[in-house]
Amino acid sequence: MEAMARLRLLCLLSAVVSVLASSALRAETPAPLQAAIGNWSAGKDDWALTQRVRTLSDDGRVTEERLERYDPSLPDIQRWHLLEVDGHEPTEAQRQSLERRKNLKPHKRGNKPLEEFLDLPQAVATSETARAVVYTIGVRPGVIPLTQTEKLVLLVTVGRESHAIERVTAVLHDSMRVALGLARITGVDFDLSFDPALAPDEPAAEDNPASGTARVSMSKFGVRMEYEWSDFRRVTGYAAPAK
Repeated sequence: MEAMARLRLLCLLSAVVSVLASSALRAETPAPLQAAIGNWSAGKDDWALTQRVRTLSDDGRVTEERLERYDPSLPDIQRWHLLEVDGHEPTEAQRQSLERRKNLKPHKRGNKPLEEFLDLPQAVATSETARAVVYTIGVRPGVIPLTQTEKLVLLVTVGRESHAIERVTAVLHDSMRVALGLARITGVDFDLSFDPALAPDEPAAEDNPASGTARVSMSKFGVRMEYEWSDFRRVTGYAAPAK
């Protein structure tokens, strides 16, 4: 009887697991979010931006500050430009050193499908108004190697009429270990809004910047760093001439 009871229990557990697995496989991205993601991905544009990098001492003093411009409408060898070092125009040696180092790196395209990074089927509508829906979305586990992505959550606002992403904010629940602990993200201040009046693939959208804040604080090999991004512009990504 005891063996039979265990067999029934195993059969019941197997049935429950099958039902849960089936539900997980049937999970689909909410329709409004899917439409907004599709609209976002429809264009072939990318973002140009200005990046400010600060290195801090243990007591919070800025020991080095660089201002750089990234423009993916230019050929890969020209996409990064050094604008300032510690508030001054860079020397030719400084400019050549940084631009050579950054522009010779393999270009990781920023316009990969969002589905590769975000766990869209598990998105949850956490608040709604007559005008928009806010979805809470996690990052897919393992999508960024050696990174604790479960601690980062995005809040994405989708307009009911625009069918577009109108705002993205990020929430970091705890410091996030990167690269087996060699670096640690300690703070995220990410809140960007987009004008839904222009579709991403419209030429006029090139003059339509995103507004808001994008800042990350981290410890990299024991050195405190701050990255801040601003002056976002939509541009048409560079396409090398056909050979």
